[in-house]
Amino acid sequence: MAQEMKSPLSTEHGPNRLIPYAPRNKWKAIVRREGDTIIKDYSSNPLIPKLYGRICINWEAAALERLEGLHGVPTLLEKPNPFMLKMSAVPGQPISKIKKGSLSEQYFQRLVALFSAMHARGVAHGDAHQRNILVHNDFPYLVDFSTAYVKGRVPLIDNYLFNCFVLLDLERLYKVEKRFFARGNPPKMFLLYRVFKRHR
Repeated sequence: MAQEMKSPLSTEHGPNRLIPYAPRNKWKAIVRREGDTIIKDYSSNPLIPKLYGRICINWEAAALERLEGLHGVPTLLEKPNPFMLKMSAVPGQPISKIKKGSLSEQYFQRLVALFSAMHARGVAHGDAHQRNILVHNDFPYLVDFSTAYVKGRVPLIDNYLFNCFVLLDLERLYKVEKRFFARGNPPKMFLLYRVFKRHR
């Protein structure tokens, strides 16, 4: 039986082990760990996915730069080229692998506070699936900001887009609260999201 693959952004494997990760498909970055550094690399992807990857790298770098010093997110280290990003590893495992009832109320309140602090800095994650939310010693960590929205990106409709991404984050928080605490009220989502959900 194949061994289950851990999150590439987790520190469970130890600080000095090189762990390569092949992308699930041609649109995904190759993610590997070197010591306490996580490297995302689109350099070897085909041309169109590589250009898409360049956008993702720029968006993630912009988000991490805006969030510098905020506990619970990786630290941007450098962008060696337009298709590669280096960031600090953060500890923990995805809450998608945690059993229901295993998260504490304190953890959830810290998670809510982390999202609030992130939004206050003008960053919305936009892809906060439970695989991208980690837990370590009862503290939350967020990873994979490749589709994050940083306020100021699209001036003419900036507030609208930012608020849409914030709503996506709030919906993910609601799903965490519902799954682990059997409570919560879903946010009222924007029209395009509701139309998409209705026709899925």
